[in-house]
Amino acid sequence: MVGLRVMPSLLDLTADQRAEIRHACGFACVRCGVTIYRYLGLPDGPGATLLCPTCHGLVEEGRLTTTQVHSFHANPVVRQRHFSRDRLPFSAELPQLIVGGSRLLRDTPIPITLEGEPILIFAPPRRTNGATRISVRLGNAEGEATQIIDGNEWKPTNGSWHFLLRGDRYSMMAARGDGLCVLRIVARNRIAVEHLRTTINGRRLEITPDWLEIDGKRHVDRIGSGTLIGLEL
Repeated sequence: MVGLRVMPSLLDLTADQRAEIRHACGFACVRCGVTIYRYLGLPDGPGATLLCPTCHGLVEEGRLTTTQVHSFHANPVVRQRHFSRDRLPFSAELPQLIVGGSRLLRDTPIPITLEGEPILIFAPPRRTNGATRISVRLGNAEGEATQIIDGNEWKPTNGSWHFLLRGDRYSMMAARGDGLCVLRIVARNRIAVEHLRTTINGRRLEITPDWLEIDGKRHVDRIGSGTLIGLEL
């Protein structure tokens, strides 16, 4: 079956247009509720919607029809009575973080930077009924810093990175190289860095909930809490 090739990524939207689309879609993929998404033009008609990378892949493969896409957009899953917001990062507060063997991090939007690059950024939603804003910046196959997610928007469009929701985990993996980021949604306002691995400008970083390793040297409890940047490397 031929996929729908009429859902282009919308790159030139204004801030107001993006806000309108997010609100109309419930701040998440209209089909599955994942809070990582792309802004996409609706097939065979005006307007735009939000789909996560996985659901957009189903469209491209022809496993979701035009009618289905419009139906999901008209009635986003997050607005349906059966949808459980607790299993995904919908919270009006900055999330608490479990990372690097440190005590539970509070009020730390950027837990770690590497070579001046913020690896992870967390922010509360712009509206109280929105989703935690997540940004991820990792090294590509050449070790150059690449924005994978920017305020919940999935940036790659060329297959260089893959996204999956696995249970309560957001998983991002490079198609080439060692780039990896797995975030586990522990509760509405609590997120664990289950596993992060990347190389930027020749410096290798690996993080789990229990430790972090930089350039082959392992550390515990080095990330500060209650500050803009928890640790600069």
